[in-house]
Amino acid sequence: MNDRRDRGRKSSGAEAVRRYVISLSTVVAVACGPAQASDSVRAPAIPVWNWSGFYVGAHLGAGFGTAKVDNPFGPSIYGDTIRMPKAFAGVQGGYNWQAPGSAWVLGVEADASAVDSDGTNTCLAYSGQFVSANCRVREHAMGNLTARLGHAFGAQGRSLMYVKGGGAFLIGNLTMTTNASDYLTQPGAELNATRWGWTVGAGIEHALTPRWSVRAEYDYANFGGRGMDTPGGGFLQTPFDPTTLVNTLGAPTQVRQDMHLIKLGLNYQFSRGDGAFDQASLLPMKAPATNPWSAWQFDVGARYWYSHGRYQNDLTLSTVNALQEHLVSRLTYESEGHSGEVFWRIDSPQKLFVKGFAGGGALVAGKMNDEDWFPTDPTSATAYSNTDHGKVTGTIAYATLDAGIDLFGDASGKLGVFAGYNFYRDRKDAFNCRQIALADPTSFCGSGQGISISQYEDWHSLRIGANGTLMVAPNTRLLVDAAYLPYTHISALDIHHNRTDVADKNSPAWGTGRGVQLEAILSYDVTPTFNIGVGGRYWAMWATDVETAGFGSPVPTQLLPIRVERYGSFVQASYKFGVH
Repeated sequence: MNDRRDRGRKSSGAEAVRRYVISLSTVVAVACGPAQASDSVRAPAIPVWNWSGFYVGAHLGAGFGTAKVDNPFGPSIYGDTIRMPKAFAGVQGGYNWQAPGSAWVLGVEADASAVDSDGTNTCLAYSGQFVSANCRVREHAMGNLTARLGHAFGAQGRSLMYVKGGGAFLIGNLTMTTNASDYLTQPGAELNATRWGWTVGAGIEHALTPRWSVRAEYDYANFGGRGMDTPGGGFLQTPFDPTTLVNTLGAPTQVRQDMHLIKLGLNYQFSRGDGAFDQASLLPMKAPATNPWSAWQFDVGARYWYSHGRYQNDLTLSTVNALQEHLVSRLTYESEGHSGEVFWRIDSPQKLFVKGFAGGGALVAGKMNDEDWFPTDPTSATAYSNTDHGKVTGTIAYATLDAGIDLFGDASGKLGVFAGYNFYRDRKDAFNCRQIALADPTSFCGSGQGISISQYEDWHSLRIGANGTLMVAPNTRLLVDAAYLPYTHISALDIHHNRTDVADKNSPAWGTGRGVQLEAILSYDVTPTFNIGVGGRYWAMWATDVETAGFGSPVPTQLLPIRVERYGSFVQASYKFGVH
C-alpha cells in the first residue's frame, strides 16, 4: 500500500511538472511572438546599393604641371622646366554597370574643364655669351575620355573605389621670347595647339542620397613631346663688348608636358534608388535638445607644417602688359620652412559652418638665383648673367577664414561650399653670391659674402571653393578642400643691399592676380572626440599685372609679374566638442 501511494505521489508530481513546463512555454511563446513580429516590421532586410546607370556632374580642383623644353644648343646652365600651377572647374558624365550580386563596377566617363594656369622660366641658357629666352606657358582647357574599374564597399555598397585610364587633351600655348630683344628683327616663337595624350587616375566616390554622390580623385596626364622652332637669339663673341654681338638663328626643339590633378566632384545619378535608402534624408537634422548649444559642434586642433616654397618675379622691359615676355631680370627664390598653426571648425544645426586656421614659422634653408640680360649695354654688355645665392632664411605667416554650408551629407560623408579670405606673408633674405653663367665666379658679386637681396611680400586673397569628407575605412576619413582665388592683391618690396649706383636700394611693387589652394587630409578617430591626421597642402598665386617703382622712382617704371608657390606635408591632432 505504501509503495502504491508513493508511486501515485511521484506520478502526480511528474504530471504537475509537465503541466507547468507546458504552461511556461506557452507564456514565453506568446510573449516573444509579437516582439519577433514587431522586429521583423521595424528592421526589414536592407537592399544592396547598385551603381548601374547614367550620371552627370561637376567638379573643381587644383593641380601642378611642367613643360620641359629640350635645348638644341647643348646642356643648359639653368632653367628649361616651366612650372604651371593650375586651377580648374568643369563637368563630367558617364555610365556605370554593376552585375547584380557583384561588387565590381565597370564604367566609361568623359569630362572637360576650363583651366587657369600661367607659368614662366628661362629657356635655352647654354652659355653666358648667348642671349637666352623666356618661356611662358598658358593653359585654357583640358579633358579626357576614360574607362573605369571600381569595387563597391561599405554599408549597402554605397562607397566605390575605382581606377581609370584613357585619352586626354589639352588646349594652351607656349611662347619663347628672346630676352632684351631690342636688337633683333625676328619675332619670338609661339606654339598654339590642342595636344593629345593619355591619363590614369584613381578615386573614391560615396552615394550621399539615392541621386547624389560625392567623389575625390587624383589624375596624372602626359601629353608627350611636340616639335617647334626656337626664336632667333644673339651671341656676344667677346664678353662685355656690345660691338661683338651677332644674331643667331633658331633651331628645332621638342616640348614635353605633363600634369598632376586633384579633383573634388558631385554627381547626379539617373535611374537610381530603391528600398529603404530612398527615404534617407539629404541632411538629417539633430533632434531638438533642452540645451540649444548641444546641437552645435566645435573642432579645434594644432598642426606642424613642413613646407617648400618658390617665389619668382620677372622684370620686364616696360610697363606695357603685352610686352611682359621680354625680360631684363628675374629673381627666383627656393626655400624650406617649418611652421606651426591652430585650426578650428564650427558646425551649426542648420549645416552652416565657419572654419579657418592661423600660423607662422621660419624659413631655414634655400637658395636664390638672380638672372640678368642686357646684351646691348654700352659700358658692360652681358648676354646672360646668373648669380647663385646659396643661403636663404626668413619668416612666413598666414591665416584663412571661410564660411559655408554643407549641401549633402550623412555619417559616411558630406559636401559643402564656402567663400573666404586668405592672408599670406613671406619675408626672405638671400646671402652670399657666386656667378654660374660667366667665366669669372665673382662677376656681379663683389665680395660675394653677407646679405645681398631681400624680398618681402603680402598677399590678400578671396577664396571660393568646396569641402568634401569621405569615410574610407572604419574611423578613417579623407577630407579634400579645394579653393580658387579669383582675386588676389600683392604688395612687395625688393631690396638690393649692395647696389651703390641707385638713389634708393628699395623697389616697391603692387598688383593683382589669381591663385589656387588645395588641402587633402587623412584623419583617424582615436576616440569619438579626439583624432589625429596627416595631410598635404599646395598653394599657388600668380599676378601678371604688377608694377614696380624701381630704386626710388616716384612712378611705376616696369612690369614685374610675380608667381609664388608653397607646398608640403603636415601632421595634426584635434578635439571635438559637442559630439553626442
